[in-house]
Amino acid sequence: MCESQKILSQTKNGTLTFCNQSKLFQLVYNNLCFELYEWELDAFKCYVSQLDITYWEKEFKNWIHERKIPISVGQKHFIILVSKREILEIKRLLCINLKQVEFLEYDDINYRFIEN
Repeated sequence: MCESQKILSQTKNGTLTFCNQSKLFQLVYNNLCFELYEWELDAFKCYVSQLDITYWEKEFKNWIHERKIPISVGQKHFIILVSKREILEIKRLLCINLKQVEFLEYDDINYRFIEN
């Protein structure tokens, strides 16, 4: 990481950084990477905070895939699908709804469990 880049927030699967040279925010989450200017980041935060998780889970309740919540990226035929757990982690990265303390789930613990 270059000297001009500063980590703003970090989770198990992602990082939000800011580069002083390019004035870009970089949101890296799993295999997704968004490079956004401040106004684009604000618009993205607003979009993510308004996603109705319950609606999308109900809408796609019979769908066989785990990821049911769409994130539109501006292209007509390109939509990113995420799960409820992933959207909550993205919200944490973007510092949305920080009041609520979230407990670790079994999947969040990177530990190989061996029963004796």
